[in-house]
Amino acid sequence: MQILKSKIGKQTAILFGSQIALVIIGFGIKKLQTNVLGAELYGLYAFFGSFTAFAALFFRFGFYSSLQVLLAENKDFIKEREFFGLGFIVNLVIGLFFGAFIWFISFYIDSLFQIQIGSILRLVAPLTIIIPSRSLISAMSIGSNKVHILPIYENISKVLFFIALAVFALSDSLTIYNTIVFNLLTLLISFGVIYRQFEPSFKNLENNFKVLWRKTKSYGFNFYLGSSANQSTFKLDELAISYFINTTVNGFYSLASMIASPMIMGSQALSNSLFKDFSQQKKIPTKVFVYNTAWLIFSMIVLYFIADWVVLILFGTDFQDVSKYAIGLSIAFFFQGLYQPFNFLSAKSQGKAIRNVAVTEAVINLTGNILLIPFFGVAGAIYTSILAKFIHFLGKLYYYNRYIKS
Repeated sequence: MQILKSKIGKQTAILFGSQIALVIIGFGIKKLQTNVLGAELYGLYAFFGSFTAFAALFFRFGFYSSLQVLLAENKDFIKEREFFGLGFIVNLVIGLFFGAFIWFISFYIDSLFQIQIGSILRLVAPLTIIIPSRSLISAMSIGSNKVHILPIYENISKVLFFIALAVFALSDSLTIYNTIVFNLLTLLISFGVIYRQFEPSFKNLENNFKVLWRKTKSYGFNFYLGSSANQSTFKLDELAISYFINTTVNGFYSLASMIASPMIMGSQALSNSLFKDFSQQKKIPTKVFVYNTAWLIFSMIVLYFIADWVVLILFGTDFQDVSKYAIGLSIAFFFQGLYQPFNFLSAKSQGKAIRNVAVTEAVINLTGNILLIPFFGVAGAIYTSILAKFIHFLGKLYYYNRYIKS
């Protein structure tokens, strides 16, 4: 039980507790959205979230993951502040490119998915520059072991978003447009609030960028290729459900993922808290695997018994399929949770190993979603996720054993 009483244990508890608070607030947000917007319009809003999250995966270019490792390896406070400053500059450039992409794709998205959201995307495109910032805050928080900053950023934005939605709902003026606008505005406000937490310095930008560029070429770009292939094809299930079925069912599927998400949050909180320590350790402590596995098994059991009740209370009988999807997704999340401690490989700059595992999972996701969703619907997406996450776990286990033996 020593790890639970240590600094790492306290950080994990704080991070996980904050994430659970985020989920609870998220449930309140979803309840307002589903009740006021209805299943069809909520499905369209869920599509906006799915599509922008999917697109943002390709706008990281390996810089964020490289910055995270540089911060984990760094022991100089002044250099840490300089890396923070560099991160904000790089993120601004990436955000501008992302906003331009959203504006451009808005002219074609309606015909591609047979929906009506292009005009909204054109209007909100300038605000979407904030979307890649979540990756920056995550990388800098984890790499510097300031893991409390990320949940502060997310909770501030969610609380403000909930308040804005409640005001619009009470005035009976909640629409999909102002829902999207205030989602992005609250992210901007939250970003401004936590900016000073990092105390960035903008000195030595040229030299520090050269260091970041070298790390990106040796590690970050391999990580980017693998994670983009992996995560984009994992997110492809939501877009494929929208395309082959409809956006309403995709809304159900995204809610199911949200309900099952706390089980993975515990594993991520522990692994993120340990990331900086991993850069100095020769192997992962055995007790990390024990605690992580016990948490995942416990979470699956709890979810099995409460899923129906949670969906009924929060969303009503129109969303009854959500609990069935959540229980199926929990199996995929179980395997995803099992490989979270193998973030150790990232801390050791094992970019090629991570790339190889991620690309393998990407092939499974791509093949499974295209072949199974048209025939089996949401079940096809769930079967694909389970297989892909299981193979990912085996791949990370293989490369971890190979690393510690070498």
